[in-house]
Amino acid sequence: MSIIPDATVFVTFAILCLLVLVLSRVFFRPMGRVLDERKAGLDKAKAETEQALAASEEDLRRIEERLKEARAASEAVWEQAENQALKDKSRLIQELQAETRVQLEKAKQELEREVERLKTEIDARSADLSRDIEQRILN
Repeated sequence: MSIIPDATVFVTFAILCLLVLVLSRVFFRPMGRVLDERKAGLDKAKAETEQALAASEEDLRRIEERLKEARAASEAVWEQAENQALKDKSRLIQELQAETRVQLEKAKQELEREVERLKTEIDARSADLSRDIEQRILN
């Protein structure tokens, strides 16, 4: 048994080749172009997405940096205000202490003058009283 190819094999082979040629021009090439365009579109969208992501990350980094700087600046202002308030408080306390010392000194001097006046008055009265007592005893 030997296989002898007849003409149908060649006709089938020719039809198959013709079918491959027609399908490649009508179906496979356009399909390949569509797939290539789709891949190019996806690659472009992916690149744009990566670029947008990088830009947003850079914006976020800059915002965080500005926020950090703003916090540092506000802390510096807060510290400066607190230091100024402490200085003002200390100055006011010193002024009040000085004023209190002055008022105490004035009050002390006033009391000393009053004591001296009262001593003088007592001395004068005691002299009068002693003369009155002396006259009553002698009379």
